[in-house]
Amino acid sequence: MSATDSMRNQLGWLLENLRDNTPGVMHVLVASRDGLAMCGTSGLHTDHADHLAATTAGIQALALAASAAFGDASGSGQAMVEFGGGMLLMVPAGEGAHLAVIAEEGADVGIVAHKMNELVEQIGGFLTAAPRHSADHGSRP
Repeated sequence: MSATDSMRNQLGWLLENLRDNTPGVMHVLVASRDGLAMCGTSGLHTDHADHLAATTAGIQALALAASAAFGDASGSGQAMVEFGGGMLLMVPAGEGAHLAVIAEEGADVGIVAHKMNELVEQIGGFLTAAPRHSADHGSRP
């Protein structure tokens, strides 16, 4: 088992713990800033994890654009999207990573967000997701 596999297993356990011990939380995912799923809870199938990672990256990019246009351009913090049957909550989680949670419609947003921030305080320093580089090192045709 590589160091990355070991870290993913430990991180997976912490994500499972967040899901299992926070009322209303259905899925938890750590995603890179550029939309790659890094680690998620069991029951979150690969296709859904990939979709959630891409969605999270897009929403965080919009939040950063809003910060640049209307705020002090220091970045974005938490973001939340409500949808029929549930909600998506996101927080930055280390350099280049985000923590995303899918929660049931009736979940207490304050409790979920608090638990997410507690987890990020524990693991944020260990999460680093370097941006992807193309094989040609960024050159364009």
